[in-house]
Amino acid sequence: MSVHKVEMKEGEEPYKWKVTKVADIGGDEEFTKQMLELSAVLEAGMIEGTRREEVKHALVSILIDGLMPAFLKLSEIRASVEQVMPLMNREQLYEDFARKLWKAYKELMQAALDLMGHKIGFLFRSEKEFREGLVELRSLNPELRVGFEKFLEETRDEWQDDLSKFRNTWVEHQRGEREQFQKFYDPSNAEWLFDTVWRTITDILPVFLELHLPYGTRLIEQHPNDPGPRWGQRFRYQLADAYKLK
Repeated sequence: MSVHKVEMKEGEEPYKWKVTKVADIGGDEEFTKQMLELSAVLEAGMIEGTRREEVKHALVSILIDGLMPAFLKLSEIRASVEQVMPLMNREQLYEDFARKLWKAYKELMQAALDLMGHKIGFLFRSEKEFREGLVELRSLNPELRVGFEKFLEETRDEWQDDLSKFRNTWVEHQRGEREQFQKFYDPSNAEWLFDTVWRTITDILPVFLELHLPYGTRLIEQHPNDPGPRWGQRFRYQLADAYKLK
């Protein structure tokens, strides 16, 4: 899959816009397919007009400006395992990888949600602010999926806080001792982290996109034990009273 970025200029004819090839990423990569499907979910919702185009652009930006650069850096990490290189050069791969992954998650995902009208900055703040933010989130969005607060709590505990400390404390400011961040220089951890972060992004965004679907409509996924043919897409749409939320 070839990815291109278009530099649009106001008042200029589209055929004059500069098109730059960004990367070649396999079209069968699951993170690419799931991110692109989010645009279809957006199209099915009630966000319309200029705002819809802005949100769509922000969703694509998470992929092109965040996850894909992180994936390309992960590819370099994979190749480096069999290479002889200076320690500083090897470590730089992991640090650049962390920067790009954190950008996709904290900066670009948050920007997309802001455009949708949802503020989740509390997810990246102190424990007190986080707890207060969860309460406000539920009060503003009573139809929010049951159990979403617990999912965010687990996300912070399982990996977000650690990645934040690595990126902000060590990579950007060189504070603390390198030894406490040793796991971030391990190729197997990099693989796990990339998979975990992109899946978290593609679990958070649909929860909020669902709030903008026509009244009574929810997103459903195929049950792992469904004996029927596998769905071509991750999501289907169903009226809320046709099933029980878990």
